[in-house]
Amino acid sequence: MKNKILAIIPAAGIGERFLSKDPKQYHKIGHSTLIEKTISIFTSSELISNIIVPIHKDDKNIQNQDFYKNPKIKFVNGGDSRARSVLSALESEDLTNYDYVLTHDVARPNISIDHIRDIVNEIQNKGSDCIFFYTPISESIKKISNEEDVTLNKEDYYLVQTPQICKTKKLYTALKSCVNEGIDIPDESFVMEKMNHSLTKIKGSSSNIKVTYPEDIDLMKKFNTRVGTGFDLHTYLPGNGFLLGGYFIKCDQSINAHSDGDVLLHSIADAILGASALGDIGIFFPDTDAANKNLDSKKIINFCLEEISKLDLEIFNIDITIICETPKISPFRDFILSSLSEILKIDQSNIGLKATTSEKIGIIGKNKAIAVQTSLNLITKK
Repeated sequence: MKNKILAIIPAAGIGERFLSKDPKQYHKIGHSTLIEKTISIFTSSELISNIIVPIHKDDKNIQNQDFYKNPKIKFVNGGDSRARSVLSALESEDLTNYDYVLTHDVARPNISIDHIRDIVNEIQNKGSDCIFFYTPISESIKKISNEEDVTLNKEDYYLVQTPQICKTKKLYTALKSCVNEGIDIPDESFVMEKMNHSLTKIKGSSSNIKVTYPEDIDLMKKFNTRVGTGFDLHTYLPGNGFLLGGYFIKCDQSINAHSDGDVLLHSIADAILGASALGDIGIFFPDTDAANKNLDSKKIINFCLEEISKLDLEIFNIDITIICETPKISPFRDFILSSLSEILKIDQSNIGLKATTSEKIGIIGKNKAIAVQTSLNLITKK
């Protein structure tokens, strides 16, 4: 069987720099461990035929991972270094079945299926023996010296990332030779370079960070955001005021609605449900249900917050735009912000609130309706 790609994801390390009782690959971000997040990309890729995961011989956590029984995956005992683990994986397979071997750090969960596709396309089109991702160095660097550290030109250097992909036979021969010689091997591109094979680099992503230290987890959580948008519009009726963000504004209008008509909270609820891929308000609170007549919109928000909490998510920030001709929102802005902060259980500093008109255009411009547009970010709970 030709034109198949073998993926190797070494996971035999014990993560000494991570300062944890469990190896870093088993640290959770939300509901998933680092290794689950990483391997899910490879199991989802149609380009990857099989996956080998070298693990420590005393690993007691691997059997609890969601991919453990995936037929695409095989586990082997790893070595005391990344290179020996990769070599162990290669020696466990009939390599004549594979044209290419793709290797990746288990603690780089921010890759995508597109990354895999790009690097596979590159090696097939360029014909190089090895392709790897890189990123330029954006900060100043110094060379450590016994006398005085020296600043280097950062333009002369770059950072090497994974995944990396190599021609199978050449990688195996090069890796085995370097391991037998006792050479310190940082990654697969090094051994290919050492044996004078052809290499090509392609630009990677700064988000493809490698989790090494405990503080890297906090950085990972910032990448682990989910974006949602919500929009709601209600027409006006004559009245003496209406709720907006849980705050009652006295004016000459009321809201035409099945529930209490809080258009701002409805917009936020739809944004939350969208970001969490749960649907929209109509699924959970249909206006055809008599039980939702005059429903307090704060109950809708509380439902949304409970649902995202089950997913280990919370609101990071919200940006809201109210669109209406009247009433003027600015006199009530601080009151609305205070109400939203209490309802959403987030600080006012994480809520952006602004208002505009539709310049006399359309149903809103004719002062017959009010609309709210909301964008928000959900992040994994701290």
